Amino acid sequence: MPDAESPFDPFQPYYDLLVNWESRLTHEGPFFQRVFQSVSARRVLDCACGTGHHVRLFARWGLEVVGTDLSPSMVEQARRDSRAEGARIRFEVADFRKLGEQFPDPFHAVICTGNSLPLAGSPEGLRAGVKSMFDVLAPGGVAVIHTLNYAVIREGGNVYEGPRVRQVEDREILFLKIFRKVRRQCDLDVVVLEKQAGEWKRLETRARAWALEQPELETMATGAGFVRLHFYGGYEPKPFDAAASRDLILVARKEKAAK
Repeated sequence: MPDAESPFDPFQPYYDLLVNWESRLTHEGPFFQRVFQSVSARRVLDCACGTGHHVRLFARWGLEVVGTDLSPSMVEQARRDSRAEGARIRFEVADFRKLGEQFPDPFHAVICTGNSLPLAGSPEGLRAGVKSMFDVLAPGGVAVIHTLNYAVIREGGNVYEGPRVRQVEDREILFLKIFRKVRRQCDLDVVVLEKQAGEWKRLETRARAWALEQPELETMATGAGFVRLHFYGGYEPKPFDAAASRDLILVARKEKAAK
């Protein structure tokens, strides 16, 4: 995750089509409501916000929300969508390994979802990201970190997710995700095939992720200072099962200040 660039900038025009956002937010919303209510959160940071769907949802709940992403094109789209809704929300281009440089005022909750943390690419980058999230939390605050459960992705060969097909006016768009894990690194390819007026065009973007697993994330979180760690295998929520869960979700607290 180099400074000031993102592998997903070229993918931004298709980002909102890949996910059924209405269904996803309906599914995930109750989980975040419970987490935020558990700490009486009023100020929330989404530090890998993409085009800002979660951020706008939280703002509709009456929270003060800030969204950041490494991709300038994602942030610009988030700002446009926010203005279209008549919402005044702060979106910034930021590296989640360096949040304290831009946000001196603490948050009651920080989230990092969409398998974003592993894209830091190395254990050092992931540790810096987790510590940065801890540092911008107020005492008693909570963090939510979501990644894929890389323990269930087999090593070698290609693992395919999808395909997903979207029809947008006169365009037919097919999405395919491909995972290839070699030891502790995993290449994530997103292939977009778009047909318009009988012609096909192809876009392919690749990112390399660190194949983070639950014990390593636990070590990183406790090393950063987090306490009361809880791991889930989905937003239902359901208990994490290293052998079966598709997702790995950590909910962790920052200790309250001593009285």
